[in-house]
Amino acid sequence: MSVPQHPRNTYPQPPRVQLQPASNGEALARSRGLTERDMSLLSYLDRHRVLTALQVTRLLFGSAHHARHRLTALYQRGVLARFRREVWPGSQPWRYTLGHVGATVHAAATDTPLPKPSAVTEKVLRLAHSPHTEHLLGVNEFFTHLAGHARLHEGCALGQWWPETITADACGGIVRPDGYGEYTDPNGTLGFFYEHDTGTETLHTLTDKITKYAELAQAGIGKPVLFRLPSVARERHLHEAITRRWPGRLPVPVATFAADHPAPNEPATDAVWLPVGQTRRRALTQLPAPLGAPAHRVPRRGAA
Repeated sequence: MSVPQHPRNTYPQPPRVQLQPASNGEALARSRGLTERDMSLLSYLDRHRVLTALQVTRLLFGSAHHARHRLTALYQRGVLARFRREVWPGSQPWRYTLGHVGATVHAAATDTPLPKPSAVTEKVLRLAHSPHTEHLLGVNEFFTHLAGHARLHEGCALGQWWPETITADACGGIVRPDGYGEYTDPNGTLGFFYEHDTGTETLHTLTDKITKYAELAQAGIGKPVLFRLPSVARERHLHEAITRRWPGRLPVPVATFAADHPAPNEPATDAVWLPVGQTRRRALTQLPAPLGAPAHRVPRRGAA
């Protein structure tokens, strides 16, 4: 009897992880020659955990070639660790996070306890194997687009960029956004909560989140909620579900962006955001912003 052949990638392949071990003493010794830009990168990775080379380029570099060259050098010195999965055909771009040297140097620079090498290794391996990592990269993709545009245009700034953990803490456990941002351009400033939807949650779950944002607004933190959705079709269905649930006035402003919406599709500058209850898409800082106390400030650790 012939044995059936399973197609390639029927069973997910484990990620390829590259990590340069180092004791704390060795890590500090290897830290010589790190630049101010390198230290900014460590701060970004400490707060936002994982970035691709393209995301790092938007944040800190003028060209993708120079970014990849520097990231490779930092990996070889143990400052960074990296991982990726094999896909067919080819492989993913490397995902970069703090290696032993980088984690130790950042801890020393911020006067926090030096991490044990085993703790750094565990953190890297968990990140590489976690099914949540791709979602996290999606969130970081959105915010690095905003940061990259701000770097290149006068009068623009990503004043705040908080990850999920800090944002959830600021919300007092009422709701757990994927991030919080404050973006400025010549038209003004908008503070907002960000939800990165990949289509795996039900529309009922998404509308339940809006109910929780309404509770947050009643507690004094009222901000627009931005949903990035994977398709125009899901965007339309979400708008219909929201309208059915709140046939009158929405409890908080909600706007959506569909990833497959025809060009232009730059979330920082183009009129791609569709407020619920309206028919015309708007640019980010043209969205309605209710009056209300912003999420409380947190100590800034390096990069925004």
